[in-house]
Amino acid sequence: MTTLTLPPELADRLNVVARRLRRAPDECALAAIRTFVEDCEDNARLAAGLNPDGIARPPEDFWD
Repeated sequence: MTTLTLPPELADRLNVVARRLRRAPDECALAAIRTFVEDCEDNARLAAGLNPDGIARPPEDFWD
């Protein structure tokens, strides 16, 4: 299990948002982290599909 220690200002902002949504701060934080991780995974899959060898190259007609 990972434990995160939030800076006080971020913890306060999380609590304000959680109150507005009438949800637990932990639940809101977990949803945000889950979304972030899924976005990173999606971006990695997309990047691998566009450039499977991992080398950045300009388009073939770039220098024309």
